[in-house]
Amino acid sequence: MTESNTTQLMAVLNAFIAQDGVNDAEKQWAQQQTTDPELQAALRVLSTADIKLITQLAKAAATHAKALPAPTGLSQATVSRGLTKLAKLGLAEKFRSLQNNKEVLVRLTSKGQMIADLHTQLDAAIADQVAAIAADYTPTELARFTTLMQRINQIKP
Repeated sequence: MTESNTTQLMAVLNAFIAQDGVNDAEKQWAQQQTTDPELQAALRVLSTADIKLITQLAKAAATHAKALPAPTGLSQATVSRGLTKLAKLGLAEKFRSLQNNKEVLVRLTSKGQMIADLHTQLDAAIADQVAAIAADYTPTELARFTTLMQRINQIKP
């Protein structure tokens, strides 16, 4: 890859990363899907890590807090801070296991589940758009691009 191509790739990647901000288009879309002011306020302050937690919590009725780092790719400290934030926002609740009082379990509240549902709807809409774009490329080209992105993702400063 020439320097020019590398520069272009970096510019596109940086633009892609910049989309993930405090008031990004996804959050704005989600806020427009509800008239509940509490839900809108919560959506405004959620980070990508918070959304990852909500998405993972939506997969089960209750989840052990210590089991969340692996499937989310977040550190235990980030998970702990995120769960505290979600609890303060009324999107999740922590409770102790009846079998082992030391184990902390977490579940979404109804408001948390509403955000999870909105995120699922948005992911489906984006997936449809990605599929339409990907149709212009061969499976081999897509596989090479995926490998490129995985290798870039492994770069550590």
